[in-house]
Amino acid sequence: MVIFTHKISDPNGLHAIIAARLARFCRECTCCVHVACGSAAVDGRQMMGLMKLRAKKGEVLEFRVEGNGEEEAAKELKVLAEELL
Repeated sequence: MVIFTHKISDPNGLHAIIAARLARFCRECTCCVHVACGSAAVDGRQMMGLMKLRAKKGEVLEFRVEGNGEEEAAKELKVLAEELL
């Protein structure tokens, strides 16, 4: 399992467009991705779940990547998070 965090710098937080791109990445990934913010955690493949986190600027998301190819998937997801958030 690979775990990393990312602090949101986008003024709009985790909004629909970003949630859709993250969910699409997670669906195409061969491993499981869970995203947490505070005490809430969701399946990264679910756009609506990501939006329900209601993550705002300055909050920290925790990504848990587990399964086949987790190292490479985590690297790619980290780059994507840095680009989007």
